[in-house]
Amino acid sequence: MTKLNFPNTDENARSTDQAGPWTIPNLLTCLRIVLLVPFLFLISKGRFGLALVIFFVASLTDFADGFVARRYRQHSNLGRFLDPLADKLLTTAAFVVMAFPHAGFASIPVWLAVAVVSRDVLILVGSAIIYRLANFREFRPTLLGKVNTFVELGLIFWFLVLHTTGTLISLLPVLYGIVLVSVIVSGGEYALQGIRILRKGSALSKATALNSLL
Repeated sequence: MTKLNFPNTDENARSTDQAGPWTIPNLLTCLRIVLLVPFLFLISKGRFGLALVIFFVASLTDFADGFVARRYRQHSNLGRFLDPLADKLLTTAAFVVMAFPHAGFASIPVWLAVAVVSRDVLILVGSAIIYRLANFREFRPTLLGKVNTFVELGLIFWFLVLHTTGTLISLLPVLYGIVLVSVIVSGGEYALQGIRILRKGSALSKATALNSLL
């Protein structure tokens, strides 16, 4: 099978890894991943107030690593991989833990956690298939994908706030619906993007094969 040369040059790689892998932004991202452990433990114990504090600190590291990377030009290939991974680990793990039924405190609907996790798994599998068939490596979050991450993090935040304060809990079903719509729409966008990449790859493969016969 003819491999396609989508944009992924060494020059681009060097331009995004000028400061080396272990920069301050990357260390802050690693801290966000480490904070996942106490965050999930506190949620599993129903200590939503303390979990909210950890979540707030993790959110600060998310803001700080992006600011430092832009302000001091400390972008790196490792950072491009770690930053969305940290967000995805936080949201996926939080939804799974928050969906487990616990005696004495609330949980999110299991169907919502299944929808969130299924979307991520399908995107991961789809990316692997596209890479295998089209040798495409430049996977980037779409606008709706970023919105979906924001919505999922927002639900985690408000779930903790509302259950900590004990007020406006009746609003949560509305937030569940918003997250579900976001999951479906953003997942559909990724699916369409994957189809376009495969079609483009197929067209280029046919063109290359035709040129080789001429």
